[in-house]
Amino acid sequence: MASLPRGMEHIDRRELYTSLPARTHYLHQFLEFGAEDVDALIDGQKYIKMVIPAVVNLVYKKLLKHDITARVFSNRDSRNEENPDRFVEEDGNVIQNRKIFLRWYLTKLNGDPTKMEYWEYLDKVGLMHIGLGRRNPLHVDYIFLGACLGYIQDALMEAILSHPKLHLQRKIAIVKAIGKVVWIQNDLLAKWHVRDGDEYIEEDHDQAQEEPEGYLHGKKILGDASSGSGDEASLRSSGSGKTSLGRSEKDVEESMPMRCPFSGLEMGDQRAEMTRPALKGMLDEARQSPARTPPSGAPKLHLIDGKVVGKDKLDIDLFGKT
Repeated sequence: MASLPRGMEHIDRRELYTSLPARTHYLHQFLEFGAEDVDALIDGQKYIKMVIPAVVNLVYKKLLKHDITARVFSNRDSRNEENPDRFVEEDGNVIQNRKIFLRWYLTKLNGDPTKMEYWEYLDKVGLMHIGLGRRNPLHVDYIFLGACLGYIQDALMEAILSHPKLHLQRKIAIVKAIGKVVWIQNDLLAKWHVRDGDEYIEEDHDQAQEEPEGYLHGKKILGDASSGSGDEASLRSSGSGKTSLGRSEKDVEESMPMRCPFSGLEMGDQRAEMTRPALKGMLDEARQSPARTPPSGAPKLHLIDGKVVGKDKLDIDLFGKT
């Protein structure tokens, strides 16, 4: 058997399917997810946070548009094709409660990717959608998870790219970083649905720890003080639809300091017209911190004199600066 050529790194296939750190490390290497992407995500957190409420509304309008996804909110299994006695409605308790959890999830997705807990929770999101790891089992086929994630990515990228104040370099850097995180999440969803690597699975999936939604290893990581109000935190997907103080989801929703940031604001000079009315009128950029140098956002490949050149071979600034 030949030895590895110089510069080639060995990847253990078993570890990819049995070790989450090994899998995420490989994905980070392959996608070139590094310090510049982390800086871009930190730089873009405030802009992404602004659009989360609007994105959540768009997602649930989309999920309720087709019977095959709308049924899941009643029977908790996309493989069950029997229509419920009554389909849920967007303004009902079930969907309002689900919106809260999706906001928490997107807030977590917009969190700190330098911590392993971040990737552990993204992996658990995949586990929770195959009927494991939660007290009230839920099974959603991968096609619907992937489509929903793609829709979320599209909405986030459109919002960033259409921002009237963000410089093009920052837009590129943020969009690239978001894309890498979303595709790692996509892999961690697919991991629990596809059969690849089954020969390495030694632990019985039935032993997966059942926890309330928003918990990881017994620790509450969604809906804490940094991501939601006390009223939000007291709501539970399997509860009565009331907070501990007796307030309904509608009352909580109306009182939250999360007013949609897209109403009543002018876009100013805009290079790209946004296609989603719900995302029009995005807020002007918050104050920029002069202490942070924004990531370059330089593409991997660039066309110069008819030739494609990698950014590592360039000795000029791609955006016109010398």
